[in-house]
Amino acid sequence: MKTRTARIEPFPRWLLAGCLFLLLAGMAGALRAAVAPQEVVRQASEAVLDRLRADKAAFEAEPARLYELVDRVLLTHMDFGRMSQWVLGKHWRRASEDERARFTREFRALLVRTYASALAGYSGQRVRILPVAGNDSGDTVVVRTEIAQPAGPAIPVNYSLHRRDGDWKAYDVSIDGISLVANYRASFTAEIRRHGVAGLIESLAAQNRQVMNGG
Repeated sequence: MKTRTARIEPFPRWLLAGCLFLLLAGMAGALRAAVAPQEVVRQASEAVLDRLRADKAAFEAEPARLYELVDRVLLTHMDFGRMSQWVLGKHWRRASEDERARFTREFRALLVRTYASALAGYSGQRVRILPVAGNDSGDTVVVRTEIAQPAGPAIPVNYSLHRRDGDWKAYDVSIDGISLVANYRASFTAEIRRHGVAGLIESLAAQNRQVMNGG
């Protein structure tokens, strides 16, 4: 029996380039929470972009290295537990422990391959860090940035961070006003209505295997 693969588009195609900079939030937990959140994002931005510029040829020659970069280095410090729970919404409460664990694993893999695809299209865009919105002395903060474009206005990218286990963790990113969590929730809710949580997980797993295997 052939496995059904859902067509789950995380963002409109025109936002794919902006997705590259979601990776920066994945570095947010690399520094201790005592560092100002905007400084965390600034240092992370510089570190990631320097790596991309220095190793671009190697990444182009071996695309699999992009997946390693995203999974091993960048996404380590995103709060996938919180993101997964918010993305599934009411369906999270109804899911079994096994379904929650499998969904979180496949959701992470989906983000890895999406971000890796965006990395492949990196062409030297620059990031500008804006003043923090709200009180950065609390446990939740929004760090605002702008992505300079060769032509046209800059794209606003806002990172929602919270303190967890002494570090800043990213739990949502908004690109040009579109929330990652809200966007995925809409896509996944539609799939769950048709095939249930188990069907969504099956579709994500099949799609992830296909992409990771070069399909």
